[in-house]
Amino acid sequence: MGVPPLRLIHARRSLRPSSVERWSGKTTEEIVQSLAPGSAAPLLVAGDGTILDGNTRVTLLVERGYDVNGLTRTPYER
Repeated sequence: MGVPPLRLIHARRSLRPSSVERWSGKTTEEIVQSLAPGSAAPLLVAGDGTILDGNTRVTLLVERGYDVNGLTRTPYER
């Protein structure tokens, strides 16, 4: 079955400007590390690939040409 592709829940235009500004100043590696399991705010993803935490950072990575579907995910558990 495999892992579903990541799905953003926010369009670029709906992201908080302060969050975009904060993360835009980081390197790609810093953003990737911030999404890693065990970090303060890991990439939190539902079973269908919907991103619940990390939308701004993933959006910026996509804009930089990074293959976000290879990121390690933290599964969302209710």
